[in-house]
Amino acid sequence: MSAYDELMERMKDIDLISQISGLLSWDQEVIMPPKAAKLRAEQLAYLSSIKHEKMTDQNIELLLDELEKNTNLDEIQMGNLRLIRNSYEKATKLPNEFVIEMAKHRSMSMITWTEARAKDDFSIFRDDLEKMINLVRREADYLGYDDVRYDALLDNYESGLTVSKLDPLFKNLRDNVAPLVKLVIEKGEVPDMNWVMKNKWGKKGQENLSQRISEAIGFDFNAGRRDSSTHPFCGGPNPDDVRWTTRYSETEPFGSLYGSMHETGHGMYEQGRPRNLDFQPAGKANGLGIHESQSRLWENQIGRSLEFCKWSLTLWKENFPENMKDVGAENLWKSVNIIQPSLIRTESDEATYNLHIMIRYEIEKKLISGEIEVDDLPRIWNEMYDEFLGIEVPNDSLGVLQDVHWSMGAFGYFPTYTLGNLYSAQLLSAAKKDIGDINKQIQDGNFSPLLEWMREKIHARGSIIEPAELIKEATGHLPSSDEFIEYLENKISDLYGFDGNLN
Repeated sequence: MSAYDELMERMKDIDLISQISGLLSWDQEVIMPPKAAKLRAEQLAYLSSIKHEKMTDQNIELLLDELEKNTNLDEIQMGNLRLIRNSYEKATKLPNEFVIEMAKHRSMSMITWTEARAKDDFSIFRDDLEKMINLVRREADYLGYDDVRYDALLDNYESGLTVSKLDPLFKNLRDNVAPLVKLVIEKGEVPDMNWVMKNKWGKKGQENLSQRISEAIGFDFNAGRRDSSTHPFCGGPNPDDVRWTTRYSETEPFGSLYGSMHETGHGMYEQGRPRNLDFQPAGKANGLGIHESQSRLWENQIGRSLEFCKWSLTLWKENFPENMKDVGAENLWKSVNIIQPSLIRTESDEATYNLHIMIRYEIEKKLISGEIEVDDLPRIWNEMYDEFLGIEVPNDSLGVLQDVHWSMGAFGYFPTYTLGNLYSAQLLSAAKKDIGDINKQIQDGNFSPLLEWMREKIHARGSIIEPAELIKEATGHLPSSDEFIEYLENKISDLYGFDGNLN
Protein backbone atom coordinates (compact mmCIF):
# COMPACT_ATOMS: atom_id res chain seq x y z
CA MET A 1 0.00 0.00 0.00
CA SER A 2 1.34 3.42 -0.95
CA ALA A 3 1.77 6.18 1.61
CA TYR A 4 -1.14 8.08 0.01
CA ASP A 5 -3.45 5.05 0.09
CA GLU A 6 -2.55 4.42 3.73
CA LEU A 7 -3.36 8.04 4.58
CA MET A 8 -6.73 7.78 2.79
CA GLU A 9 -7.57 4.60 4.73
CA ARG A 10 -6.90 6.47 7.97
CA MET A 11 -9.12 9.32 6.80
CA LYS A 12 -11.91 6.84 6.00
CA ASP A 13 -11.81 5.51 9.57
CA ILE A 14 -12.02 9.05 10.93
CA ASP A 15 -14.83 10.01 8.56
CA LEU A 16 -16.89 6.96 9.52
CA ILE A 17 -16.72 8.08 13.15
CA SER A 18 -17.94 11.53 12.09
CA GLN A 19 -20.81 9.96 10.17
CA ILE A 20 -21.92 7.91 13.17
CA SER A 21 -21.69 10.98 15.41
CA GLY A 22 -23.79 12.90 12.93
CA LEU A 23 -26.55 10.31 13.03
CA LEU A 24 -26.56 10.33 16.83
CA SER A 25 -26.77 14.14 16.82
CA TRP A 26 -29.67 14.07 14.35
CA ASP A 27 -31.47 11.55 16.57
CA GLN A 28 -30.84 13.78 19.59
CA GLU A 29 -32.52 16.78 17.98
CA VAL A 30 -35.40 14.96 16.29
CA ILE A 31 -36.64 11.85 18.13
CA MET A 32 -34.45 11.02 21.15
CA PRO A 33 -36.32 10.59 24.47
CA PRO A 34 -35.41 13.40 26.91
CA LYS A 35 -34.14 10.98 29.55
CA ALA A 36 -31.51 9.70 27.13
CA ALA A 37 -29.62 13.00 27.19
CA LYS A 38 -26.97 11.94 29.69
CA LEU A 39 -26.28 8.67 27.88
CA ARG A 40 -26.11 10.44 24.52
CA ALA A 41 -23.55 12.86 25.92
CA GLU A 42 -21.39 9.88 26.94
CA GLN A 43 -21.79 8.24 23.52
CA LEU A 44 -20.85 11.39 21.59
CA ALA A 45 -17.94 12.12 23.92
CA TYR A 46 -16.60 8.60 23.39
CA LEU A 47 -16.74 8.95 19.61
CA SER A 48 -15.10 12.39 19.78
CA SER A 49 -12.29 10.94 21.87
CA ILE A 50 -11.67 8.04 19.47
CA LYS A 51 -11.77 10.40 16.48
CA HIS A 52 -9.33 12.78 18.16
CA GLU A 53 -6.93 9.96 19.01
CA LYS A 54 -6.96 8.75 15.40
CA MET A 55 -6.53 12.28 14.02
CA THR A 56 -3.54 12.98 16.28
CA ASP A 57 -1.74 9.70 15.56
CA GLN A 58 1.90 10.55 14.84
CA ASN A 59 1.82 8.29 11.79
CA ILE A 60 -0.42 10.84 10.07
CA GLU A 61 2.28 13.48 10.44
CA LEU A 62 4.94 11.06 9.12
CA LEU A 63 2.78 10.26 6.09
CA LEU A 64 2.12 13.94 5.48
CA ASP A 65 5.81 14.80 5.73
CA GLU A 66 6.63 12.11 3.17
CA LEU A 67 3.85 12.98 0.73
CA GLU A 68 4.35 16.75 0.86
CA LYS A 69 7.80 16.24 -0.70
CA ASN A 70 6.17 14.70 -3.78
CA THR A 71 6.03 17.16 -6.70
CA ASN A 72 3.87 14.91 -8.90
CA LEU A 73 0.62 15.09 -6.96
CA ASP A 74 -2.62 15.88 -8.81
CA GLU A 75 -5.14 18.54 -7.78
CA ILE A 76 -7.24 16.20 -5.64
CA GLN A 77 -4.25 14.76 -3.82
CA MET A 78 -2.89 18.23 -3.08
CA GLY A 79 -6.30 19.27 -1.80
CA ASN A 80 -6.47 16.27 0.51
CA LEU A 81 -2.99 16.90 1.90
CA ARG A 82 -3.77 20.58 2.53
CA LEU A 83 -6.96 19.73 4.40
CA ILE A 84 -5.45 16.86 6.40
CA ARG A 85 -2.46 18.97 7.42
CA ASN A 86 -4.79 21.71 8.65
CA SER A 87 -6.94 19.23 10.59
CA TYR A 88 -3.93 17.46 12.07
CA GLU A 89 -2.32 20.67 13.30
CA LYS A 90 -5.57 21.84 14.89
CA ALA A 91 -6.26 18.46 16.48
CA THR A 92 -2.79 18.11 17.98
CA LYS A 93 -3.24 21.47 19.70
CA LEU A 94 -6.34 20.24 21.55
CA PRO A 95 -5.78 17.89 24.52
CA ASN A 96 -7.88 14.73 24.34
CA GLU A 97 -9.43 15.40 27.75
CA PHE A 98 -10.57 18.79 26.46
CA VAL A 99 -12.17 17.19 23.39
CA ILE A 100 -14.09 14.77 25.62
CA GLU A 101 -15.21 17.55 27.95
CA MET A 102 -16.40 19.69 25.04
CA ALA A 103 -18.34 16.83 23.44
CA LYS A 104 -20.11 15.96 26.70
CA HIS A 105 -20.99 19.54 27.44
CA ARG A 106 -22.20 20.24 23.91
CA SER A 107 -24.72 17.43 24.17
CA MET A 108 -26.02 18.50 27.59
CA SER A 109 -26.03 22.20 26.70
CA MET A 110 -28.27 21.63 23.70
CA ILE A 111 -30.83 19.98 25.99
CA THR A 112 -30.92 22.87 28.47
CA TRP A 113 -31.11 25.40 25.62
CA THR A 114 -34.14 23.59 24.20
CA GLU A 115 -35.87 23.66 27.60
CA ALA A 116 -34.94 27.29 28.28
CA ARG A 117 -36.27 28.41 24.91
CA ALA A 118 -39.52 26.49 25.35
CA LYS A 119 -40.07 27.92 28.84
CA ASP A 120 -38.70 31.40 28.07
CA ASP A 121 -36.33 31.11 31.01
CA PHE A 122 -32.73 32.13 30.39
CA SER A 123 -31.70 30.97 33.85
CA ILE A 124 -32.19 27.31 32.80
CA PHE A 125 -29.47 27.71 30.15
CA ARG A 126 -27.32 30.27 31.96
CA ASP A 127 -24.80 27.97 33.69
CA ASP A 128 -24.31 25.68 30.70
CA LEU A 129 -23.81 28.69 28.44
CA GLU A 130 -21.22 30.16 30.79
CA LYS A 131 -19.32 26.88 30.79
CA MET A 132 -19.54 26.68 26.99
CA ILE A 133 -18.15 30.18 26.60
CA ASN A 134 -15.23 29.31 28.86
CA LEU A 135 -14.60 26.11 26.89
CA VAL A 136 -14.61 28.00 23.60
CA ARG A 137 -12.19 30.57 24.97
CA ARG A 138 -9.88 27.72 25.95
CA GLU A 139 -10.26 26.20 22.50
CA ALA A 140 -9.20 29.48 20.87
CA ASP A 141 -6.18 29.69 23.16
CA TYR A 142 -5.17 26.11 22.36
CA LEU A 143 -5.48 26.76 18.61
CA GLY A 144 -3.61 30.05 18.77
CA TYR A 145 -4.07 33.30 16.87
CA ASP A 146 -2.11 36.32 15.64
CA ASP A 147 -4.31 39.30 16.40
CA VAL A 148 -7.52 38.57 18.34
CA ARG A 149 -8.72 35.40 20.03
CA TYR A 150 -11.91 35.30 17.96
CA ASP A 151 -9.84 34.77 14.77
CA ALA A 152 -9.02 31.21 15.89
CA LEU A 153 -12.74 30.38 16.00
CA LEU A 154 -13.61 32.06 12.70
CA ASP A 155 -11.01 29.91 10.96
CA ASN A 156 -12.82 26.77 12.14
CA TYR A 157 -15.74 27.56 9.84
CA GLU A 158 -14.17 29.46 6.92
CA SER A 159 -10.49 28.96 6.25
CA GLY A 160 -8.51 32.19 6.57
CA LEU A 161 -11.41 34.28 7.89
CA THR A 162 -10.42 37.00 10.41
CA VAL A 163 -11.92 39.99 12.19
CA SER A 164 -9.75 42.29 10.09
CA LYS A 165 -11.44 40.91 6.94
CA LEU A 166 -14.96 40.87 8.35
CA ASP A 167 -15.13 44.31 9.94
CA PRO A 168 -14.84 46.24 6.63
CA LEU A 169 -17.16 43.76 4.91
CA PHE A 170 -19.92 44.33 7.45
CA LYS A 171 -19.33 48.07 7.30
CA ASN A 172 -19.74 48.06 3.52
CA LEU A 173 -22.97 46.11 3.77
CA ARG A 174 -24.31 48.34 6.52
CA ASP A 175 -23.45 51.50 4.56
CA ASN A 176 -25.15 50.25 1.40
CA VAL A 177 -28.07 48.19 2.71
CA ALA A 178 -29.20 50.31 5.68
CA PRO A 179 -30.28 53.19 3.39
CA LEU A 180 -32.36 50.74 1.32
CA VAL A 181 -34.14 49.51 4.43
CA LYS A 182 -34.72 53.09 5.58
CA LEU A 183 -36.17 54.01 2.18
CA VAL A 184 -38.60 51.09 2.22
CA ILE A 185 -39.74 51.82 5.77
CA GLU A 186 -40.32 55.50 4.95
CA LYS A 187 -41.79 55.25 1.45
CA GLY A 188 -42.67 51.62 0.73
CA GLU A 189 -46.28 50.48 0.70
CA VAL A 190 -46.85 47.46 2.93
CA PRO A 191 -48.93 44.77 1.18
CA ASP A 192 -52.23 43.60 2.61
CA MET A 193 -51.43 40.64 4.86
CA ASN A 194 -54.97 39.93 6.06
CA TRP A 195 -55.12 36.81 3.88
CA VAL A 196 -52.26 35.40 5.97
CA MET A 197 -53.21 36.64 9.42
CA LYS A 198 -56.94 35.86 9.29
CA ASN A 199 -56.40 32.21 8.43
CA LYS A 200 -55.11 29.10 10.16
CA TRP A 201 -52.40 27.21 8.31
CA GLY A 202 -52.63 23.51 9.11
CA LYS A 203 -49.47 21.52 9.67
CA LYS A 204 -50.48 18.81 7.18
CA GLY A 205 -50.82 21.34 4.37
CA GLN A 206 -47.49 22.92 5.24
CA GLU A 207 -45.80 19.51 5.30
CA ASN A 208 -47.17 18.60 1.89
CA LEU A 209 -46.28 21.98 0.39
CA SER A 210 -42.71 21.72 1.70
CA GLN A 211 -42.37 18.16 0.45
CA ARG A 212 -43.69 18.92 -3.04
CA ILE A 213 -41.47 21.96 -3.50
CA SER A 214 -38.37 20.25 -2.12
CA GLU A 215 -38.92 17.38 -4.57
CA ALA A 216 -39.54 19.76 -7.47
CA ILE A 217 -36.35 21.76 -7.06
CA GLY A 218 -34.25 18.61 -6.90
CA PHE A 219 -33.94 16.97 -3.47
CA ASP A 220 -33.86 13.16 -3.74
CA PHE A 221 -36.02 11.70 -0.97
CA ASN A 222 -34.74 8.21 -1.79
CA ALA A 223 -31.46 9.48 -0.37
CA GLY A 224 -32.87 11.72 2.35
CA ARG A 225 -35.78 12.63 4.62
CA ARG A 226 -37.65 15.56 6.16
CA ASP A 227 -38.56 15.92 9.84
CA SER A 228 -39.37 18.68 12.34
CA SER A 229 -37.17 20.07 15.11
CA THR A 230 -36.90 23.09 17.40
CA HIS A 231 -34.28 24.65 15.15
CA PRO A 232 -34.22 23.71 11.43
CA PHE A 233 -31.01 22.05 10.29
CA CYS A 234 -29.54 19.73 7.67
CA GLY A 235 -27.36 16.73 8.50
CA GLY A 236 -26.73 13.12 7.62
CA PRO A 237 -23.63 11.02 7.03
CA ASN A 238 -23.15 11.08 3.24
CA PRO A 239 -24.90 11.82 -0.09
CA ASP A 240 -27.00 8.66 0.22
CA ASP A 241 -28.39 9.71 3.61
CA VAL A 242 -29.13 13.44 3.91
CA ARG A 243 -31.60 14.60 6.55
CA TRP A 244 -33.14 18.02 7.04
CA THR A 245 -35.75 19.50 9.35
CA THR A 246 -38.09 22.45 9.50
CA ARG A 247 -40.68 23.77 11.99
CA TYR A 248 -44.32 24.77 11.67
CA SER A 249 -46.63 27.50 12.88
CA GLU A 250 -50.38 27.60 12.33
CA THR A 251 -50.35 31.41 12.31
CA GLU A 252 -48.22 31.75 9.17
CA PRO A 253 -46.86 29.29 6.58
CA PHE A 254 -43.80 31.13 5.29
CA GLY A 255 -41.41 30.08 8.04
CA SER A 256 -41.90 26.38 7.33
CA LEU A 257 -41.77 26.72 3.54
CA TYR A 258 -38.70 28.91 3.34
CA GLY A 259 -37.02 27.04 6.17
CA SER A 260 -37.63 23.91 4.09
CA MET A 261 -36.21 25.51 0.95
CA HIS A 262 -33.19 26.70 2.92
CA GLU A 263 -32.44 23.24 4.27
CA THR A 264 -33.22 21.68 0.89
CA GLY A 265 -30.48 23.86 -0.58
CA HIS A 266 -28.06 22.48 1.98
CA GLY A 267 -29.32 18.98 1.30
CA MET A 268 -28.91 19.19 -2.48
CA TYR A 269 -25.33 20.34 -1.98
CA GLU A 270 -24.68 17.29 0.20
CA GLN A 271 -26.33 14.97 -2.33
CA GLY A 272 -24.24 16.47 -5.13
CA ARG A 273 -20.83 15.91 -3.55
CA PRO A 274 -18.35 13.90 -5.70
CA ARG A 275 -18.92 10.21 -5.04
CA ASN A 276 -15.42 9.24 -6.20
CA LEU A 277 -14.15 11.16 -3.17
CA ASP A 278 -16.31 9.48 -0.51
CA PHE A 279 -14.55 9.48 2.90
CA GLN A 280 -11.88 11.91 1.63
CA PRO A 281 -11.53 15.47 2.99
CA ALA A 282 -11.50 16.88 -0.56
CA GLY A 283 -14.91 15.29 -1.15
CA LYS A 284 -16.58 17.27 1.62
CA ALA A 285 -18.54 20.50 1.18
CA ASN A 286 -16.26 23.52 0.90
CA GLY A 287 -16.76 25.46 4.11
CA LEU A 288 -19.86 26.95 5.65
CA GLY A 289 -19.91 30.09 3.52
CA ILE A 290 -20.18 28.02 0.34
CA HIS A 291 -22.73 25.75 2.02
CA GLU A 292 -24.81 28.73 3.02
CA SER A 293 -24.68 30.10 -0.52
CA GLN A 294 -26.59 27.04 -1.70
CA SER A 295 -29.31 27.33 0.94
CA ARG A 296 -29.78 31.09 0.54
CA LEU A 297 -29.85 30.79 -3.25
CA TRP A 298 -32.84 28.43 -3.25
CA GLU A 299 -34.58 30.03 -0.28
CA ASN A 300 -34.35 33.65 -1.42
CA GLN A 301 -33.09 34.38 -4.90
CA ILE A 302 -35.19 31.58 -6.37
CA GLY A 303 -37.89 30.94 -3.76
CA ARG A 304 -38.84 34.57 -3.23
CA SER A 305 -38.76 35.56 -6.89
CA LEU A 306 -41.93 36.58 -8.74
CA GLU A 307 -41.37 33.75 -11.21
CA PHE A 308 -41.24 31.15 -8.45
CA CYS A 309 -44.41 32.54 -6.88
CA LYS A 310 -46.17 32.25 -10.24
CA TRP A 311 -45.09 28.62 -10.56
CA SER A 312 -45.81 27.62 -6.94
CA LEU A 313 -49.22 29.30 -6.69
CA THR A 314 -50.92 26.12 -7.92
CA LEU A 315 -49.33 24.12 -5.10
CA TRP A 316 -50.40 26.73 -2.56
CA LYS A 317 -53.98 26.53 -3.80
CA GLU A 318 -53.96 22.71 -3.76
CA ASN A 319 -52.87 22.59 -0.12
CA PHE A 320 -54.80 25.63 1.20
CA PRO A 321 -57.76 26.03 -1.19
CA GLU A 322 -59.88 28.21 1.11
CA ASN A 323 -57.02 30.39 2.35
CA MET A 324 -55.68 31.04 -1.17
CA LYS A 325 -59.01 31.51 -2.94
CA ASP A 326 -58.48 35.18 -3.83
CA VAL A 327 -54.67 35.33 -3.68
CA GLY A 328 -52.70 35.93 -6.87
CA ALA A 329 -49.02 35.37 -7.64
CA GLU A 330 -48.07 39.02 -7.27
CA ASN A 331 -49.83 39.25 -3.90
CA LEU A 332 -47.95 36.14 -2.77
CA TRP A 333 -44.66 37.57 -4.06
CA LYS A 334 -45.08 40.84 -2.19
CA SER A 335 -46.16 39.04 0.98
CA VAL A 336 -43.06 36.81 1.11
CA ASN A 337 -40.77 39.79 0.49
CA ILE A 338 -41.91 42.28 3.11
CA ILE A 339 -38.93 44.32 4.22
CA GLN A 340 -39.18 45.38 7.82
CA PRO A 341 -37.10 44.85 10.98
CA SER A 342 -38.06 41.67 12.81
CA LEU A 343 -37.08 39.65 15.86
CA ILE A 344 -36.27 36.24 14.35
CA ARG A 345 -33.15 35.83 12.21
CA THR A 346 -34.34 32.74 10.35
CA GLU A 347 -37.57 34.49 9.36
CA SER A 348 -36.10 37.89 8.51
CA ASP A 349 -36.10 39.41 5.04
CA GLU A 350 -33.08 39.58 2.75
CA ALA A 351 -32.40 43.26 3.38
CA THR A 352 -32.32 43.08 7.19
CA TYR A 353 -30.91 39.55 7.56
CA ASN A 354 -27.29 40.63 7.72
CA LEU A 355 -28.10 43.05 10.53
CA HIS A 356 -29.07 40.03 12.64
CA ILE A 357 -25.72 38.46 11.83
CA MET A 358 -23.87 41.67 12.70
CA ILE A 359 -25.47 41.71 16.15
CA ARG A 360 -24.30 38.18 16.88
CA TYR A 361 -20.87 38.89 15.42
CA GLU A 362 -20.33 41.94 17.63
CA ILE A 363 -21.57 40.08 20.72
CA GLU A 364 -19.37 37.05 20.02
CA LYS A 365 -16.24 39.15 19.63
CA LYS A 366 -16.84 40.72 23.03
CA LEU A 367 -17.75 37.41 24.69
CA ILE A 368 -14.66 35.60 23.47
CA SER A 369 -12.36 38.48 24.41
CA GLY A 370 -13.87 38.59 27.91
CA GLU A 371 -15.17 42.11 27.45
CA ILE A 372 -18.65 40.90 28.40
CA GLU A 373 -19.86 37.85 30.37
CA VAL A 374 -22.88 35.59 30.24
CA ASP A 375 -25.04 37.60 32.66
CA ASP A 376 -24.68 40.62 30.36
CA LEU A 377 -26.11 38.78 27.38
CA PRO A 378 -29.89 39.35 27.61
CA ARG A 379 -29.43 43.08 28.26
CA ILE A 380 -26.81 43.60 25.54
CA TRP A 381 -28.80 41.54 23.05
CA ASN A 382 -31.89 43.66 23.62
CA GLU A 383 -29.91 46.92 23.44
CA MET A 384 -28.32 45.94 20.13
CA TYR A 385 -31.66 44.95 18.59
CA ASP A 386 -32.90 48.39 19.48
CA GLU A 387 -29.74 50.03 18.07
CA PHE A 388 -29.36 48.01 14.85
CA LEU A 389 -32.99 47.19 14.03
CA GLY A 390 -35.02 49.65 16.07
CA ILE A 391 -37.23 47.01 17.68
CA GLU A 392 -37.97 45.99 21.26
CA VAL A 393 -37.34 42.37 22.27
CA PRO A 394 -40.33 41.16 24.34
CA ASN A 395 -38.75 38.03 25.84
CA ASP A 396 -35.63 35.89 25.77
CA SER A 397 -37.15 33.10 23.65
CA LEU A 398 -37.50 35.61 20.84
CA GLY A 399 -34.18 37.17 21.78
CA VAL A 400 -30.99 35.73 23.14
CA LEU A 401 -32.37 32.16 23.21
CA GLN A 402 -33.63 32.03 19.62
CA ASP A 403 -30.59 30.34 18.01
CA VAL A 404 -29.13 26.92 18.81
CA HIS A 405 -25.54 27.74 17.83
CA TRP A 406 -24.14 28.86 21.18
CA SER A 407 -25.38 25.72 22.89
CA MET A 408 -23.28 23.78 20.36
CA GLY A 409 -20.21 25.91 20.98
CA ALA A 410 -20.43 27.22 17.41
CA PHE A 411 -18.86 30.62 18.03
CA GLY A 412 -17.50 32.06 14.78
CA TYR A 413 -20.21 30.32 12.75
CA PHE A 414 -22.66 33.20 12.25
CA PRO A 415 -20.51 35.32 9.88
CA THR A 416 -20.59 32.48 7.34
CA TYR A 417 -24.30 33.23 6.85
CA THR A 418 -23.41 36.66 5.49
CA LEU A 419 -20.69 35.16 3.29
CA GLY A 420 -23.34 32.78 1.96
CA ASN A 421 -25.58 35.69 0.97
CA LEU A 422 -22.75 37.33 -0.95
CA TYR A 423 -21.64 34.12 -2.63
CA SER A 424 -25.19 33.17 -3.67
CA ALA A 425 -25.77 36.46 -5.50
CA GLN A 426 -22.39 36.19 -7.21
CA LEU A 427 -23.04 32.59 -8.28
CA LEU A 428 -26.54 33.32 -9.61
CA SER A 429 -25.20 36.25 -11.63
CA ALA A 430 -22.61 33.96 -13.23
CA ALA A 431 -25.15 31.19 -13.85
CA LYS A 432 -27.45 33.57 -15.71
CA LYS A 433 -24.68 34.24 -18.22
CA ASP A 434 -24.20 30.52 -18.86
CA ILE A 435 -27.67 28.94 -18.91
CA GLY A 436 -29.93 31.51 -20.48
CA ASP A 437 -33.25 32.83 -19.22
CA ILE A 438 -33.36 31.50 -15.66
CA ASN A 439 -36.47 33.53 -14.88
CA LYS A 440 -38.46 31.72 -17.58
CA GLN A 441 -37.06 28.36 -16.47
CA ILE A 442 -38.17 29.02 -12.88
CA GLN A 443 -41.64 30.17 -13.93
CA ASP A 444 -41.99 26.96 -15.97
CA GLY A 445 -40.92 24.86 -12.96
CA ASN A 446 -37.73 23.81 -14.75
CA PHE A 447 -35.11 23.91 -11.97
CA SER A 448 -32.72 21.38 -13.52
CA PRO A 449 -30.50 23.80 -15.50
CA LEU A 450 -29.65 25.84 -12.41
CA LEU A 451 -29.16 22.80 -10.19
CA GLU A 452 -26.92 21.16 -12.81
CA TRP A 453 -24.86 24.35 -13.07
CA MET A 454 -24.37 24.31 -9.30
CA ARG A 455 -23.58 20.59 -9.43
CA GLU A 456 -20.81 21.20 -11.97
CA LYS A 457 -19.37 24.45 -10.63
CA ILE A 458 -19.76 23.94 -6.85
CA HIS A 459 -21.01 20.55 -5.65
CA ALA A 460 -18.74 18.31 -7.73
CA ARG A 461 -15.68 20.38 -6.80
CA GLY A 462 -15.90 19.41 -3.13
CA SER A 463 -13.15 21.04 -1.07
CA ILE A 464 -10.38 20.49 -3.58
CA ILE A 465 -9.52 24.20 -3.57
CA GLU A 466 -10.04 26.99 -1.00
CA PRO A 467 -13.53 28.60 -0.78
CA ALA A 468 -12.48 31.97 -2.20
CA GLU A 469 -10.72 30.25 -5.09
CA LEU A 470 -13.81 28.14 -5.79
CA ILE A 471 -15.94 31.28 -6.07
CA LYS A 472 -13.36 32.81 -8.41
CA GLU A 473 -13.26 29.64 -10.51
CA ALA A 474 -17.07 29.53 -10.79
CA THR A 475 -17.74 33.24 -11.35
CA GLY A 476 -14.54 34.72 -12.76
CA HIS A 477 -13.61 36.88 -9.80
CA LEU A 478 -12.93 36.70 -6.08
CA PRO A 479 -15.79 37.08 -3.55
CA SER A 480 -17.42 40.50 -3.57
CA SER A 481 -20.47 42.20 -2.11
CA ASP A 482 -21.24 44.03 -5.38
CA GLU A 483 -23.64 41.48 -6.88
CA PHE A 484 -25.56 41.11 -3.62
CA ILE A 485 -26.05 44.85 -3.24
CA GLU A 486 -27.07 45.17 -6.92
CA TYR A 487 -29.50 42.26 -6.50
CA LEU A 488 -31.13 43.92 -3.47
CA GLU A 489 -31.38 47.29 -5.21
CA ASN A 490 -33.07 45.76 -8.26
CA LYS A 491 -35.46 43.68 -6.17
CA ILE A 492 -36.49 46.58 -3.96
CA SER A 493 -37.08 48.75 -7.03
CA ASP A 494 -39.34 46.07 -8.53
CA LEU A 495 -41.21 45.34 -5.31
CA TYR A 496 -41.95 48.91 -4.33
CA GLY A 497 -42.09 50.57 -7.73
CA PHE A 498 -39.23 52.94 -7.11
CA ASP A 499 -38.30 52.88 -10.84
CA GLY A 500 -34.63 52.47 -10.09
CA ASN A 501 -34.53 55.68 -8.05
CA LEU A 502 -33.28 54.57 -4.65
CA ASN A 503 -32.23 58.00 -3.41
